[in-house]
Amino acid sequence: MDGGDQDFGSGGMALLDPGVFKGTGVSRMGVTAGKNGKIYILNADNLGGYRLGPGQTDGIIQTLVTNKAVFGGSGSYPLEGGYIYSTPVGYPTYVYKLGFTGSGVPQFNPAGQTRENSAGRVGVGIPTVTTYQGRGGTGILWMTDPDAGLRAWYAVPGADGFLKTINLPQVNGLNKFQRPAFGDARLYVTDSNGVLYCLGSPVNLPLNCTSPVNFGTVALGSQSTQTVTCKANIAITSINGATVGDLHFQVSNSSLPQGPVAAGTAFSFPVTWNLQNTSVVNAQNASFGNTTPGVKSTALTLMTTNAVTGYLTQFPIGLTGTEVSQKAYLSLTPVTVDYGGVVILPNQTTPTISLPFVIANAGSSPMTILGYAYTTDSIDSPTINFTNVTFAGDGTAVLGHGFNSSNLPAVNTVIQANQQVSVSSTFTAVDGIGQYKSYFTVWTDGGKGYTILEGSASAAPIANFSISTSEGGWLPPSNLLMDFGKVAPGSSSSRQIRICNVGGSLLEISKSKPPNGVIRASAPGIDLHETQQITVGSCAYGTVLFIAPTEDPNVPDQVVTNTWTLNTNDLTFGVHDVQITGTIVDVTVGPTNSTGNPIYTYLGCYQDGTVGRLLPVQQYADANNTNGRCQTDCYTGKYIFSGTEYQSECYCGNTPPPSIYLNADNTRCTFACTGDGSQHCGGVGGFISVYYDATRYTPGNSSTTTTPLTVLQSPSLKSRTTTT
Repeated sequence: MDGGDQDFGSGGMALLDPGVFKGTGVSRMGVTAGKNGKIYILNADNLGGYRLGPGQTDGIIQTLVTNKAVFGGSGSYPLEGGYIYSTPVGYPTYVYKLGFTGSGVPQFNPAGQTRENSAGRVGVGIPTVTTYQGRGGTGILWMTDPDAGLRAWYAVPGADGFLKTINLPQVNGLNKFQRPAFGDARLYVTDSNGVLYCLGSPVNLPLNCTSPVNFGTVALGSQSTQTVTCKANIAITSINGATVGDLHFQVSNSSLPQGPVAAGTAFSFPVTWNLQNTSVVNAQNASFGNTTPGVKSTALTLMTTNAVTGYLTQFPIGLTGTEVSQKAYLSLTPVTVDYGGVVILPNQTTPTISLPFVIANAGSSPMTILGYAYTTDSIDSPTINFTNVTFAGDGTAVLGHGFNSSNLPAVNTVIQANQQVSVSSTFTAVDGIGQYKSYFTVWTDGGKGYTILEGSASAAPIANFSISTSEGGWLPPSNLLMDFGKVAPGSSSSRQIRICNVGGSLLEISKSKPPNGVIRASAPGIDLHETQQITVGSCAYGTVLFIAPTEDPNVPDQVVTNTWTLNTNDLTFGVHDVQITGTIVDVTVGPTNSTGNPIYTYLGCYQDGTVGRLLPVQQYADANNTNGRCQTDCYTGKYIFSGTEYQSECYCGNTPPPSIYLNADNTRCTFACTGDGSQHCGGVGGFISVYYDATRYTPGNSSTTTTPLTVLQSPSLKSRTTTT
């Protein structure tokens, strides 16, 4: 950038309102611009990096290629959908509206512009938006200009794509890169002469004059005179003189009224825009004032002594016109032709990118092209080695290494006044992976100019996928099964998915559908999110949690499954459906059968005592109560159902508890058992924790089997001492 005077100038960074300007993977945004004709939209929390994007483009949210140099900063308006504003030197203020991609990533799109151009020299201010009490529909965009002074528009473009101008009193050209200051319904700016202006309402004006005064088109080397007509609103003691912000506009104090002017009196005086001794200086991207064809604006200020107090004593009048060159004038745009990056894939044709640039004659005389050349040396170098452009037999011209054109005008081509030629250019990565740049230069009898051609090529991204193991290692890329194994109720476990970029360009996650539930992503929408970018040599991780809920004892083992679907812009990667599984293995208590499984199974939490005891036989009530002990006692007594209640009580029975008393969400049995605080033994309000012998009862069936059974006891059961 430094080699072609493409630095950021005075742009700086503007942070946008995070309440509006945000989207998928982006919670805070910033915008900046420079002299290279690009506006950069950044993630304020991850600024990316130079050439870290796809195809080694910049690793940021978005690049708006305007091909127009910006020396000042950008402005924003967070209401009515969200807008940003940028004012290139010598061009209108451009408006971009916030939008989103299909995956929710913020993207700005052109929405409109002002009809007025800014000054064609450095010093254009920073777009600033104000509202009335933060209400939508009241936004006003303000701009300061070193030539035109202060301008204002309604902040949202109309249906015709233009901002509606708000007429303001004319002030002189303002200081460089200025923002208006606001306070108490007033606006303050200063001009290049050190005069402080305050605009507010109401303002008492001593005169009513034609403003702005439009001189139309005026050629360099000529002049034009227009008449300003004024009428006195009040009695004026004297008109003391006039000043102008641009000395090419001339007014003689002798042409002004001499002596008092009565209220209601009209007068006129001439103003001349004198360009007879002005010549065009073609200085591309110069950080100083230069004379170029285009719209020019300034202020003429009348100074008065008023016979009535409370009225302004300085009355500004706007002067404007279009300056044209009688000679030829070369305009080469854009400043930079940025082809972006291409990705070179194995065994495929190297892709090309085509973009136009324009060779224009902004003067009033025919312009002859004298020659072309290109270089990779910095344009600011004291010694530059140029290579002349050559044309092949088919007319193709080489504009630099990797750049060519099929319709570049031949040397000695004449471009008529105010005409232009659009040149098609193509970037081809002729040497494979790498950076390509050329300073393509044009010589004409209307001046010399250049445009920077730049592109890049990189190898394809390659995604390396793996799943972590419980030991801290990583499974082979082909293994898409994440198995948590056995997980105890009330506990949690974690594993990770890792995607690494082992290719040559930016890897992007194009699809991500994380799991939710017992098996869930630790940070959905953040870890391995769609549009997440992984730089070359880096990895991204997504943590998967298995959070097993708490359960009562003797609940059947529960197999839990889920998936995480992933894909990337690696064309060989394909959709990865990660199968995630784990088993919640419950605690078992009480007597067991010959296979070691518990005989009693948890049935549920029931409200007891509504119509008598659900389980009528009480075994005991003491400080050693547990569900296992109660089940053992009930099994010994050949009871089908076992229940614990009020922490310390154990009941048995053979009649199924009615389903109308079931606490369906199992939230009421929360009392800790007196013999084991980790178990539940009933709950407040008379709820009882009920278990059943699965060999003698099927839930949902009102009948039970009462055939006597052989009691099978575990070693712990044989040694248990039961207190009744």
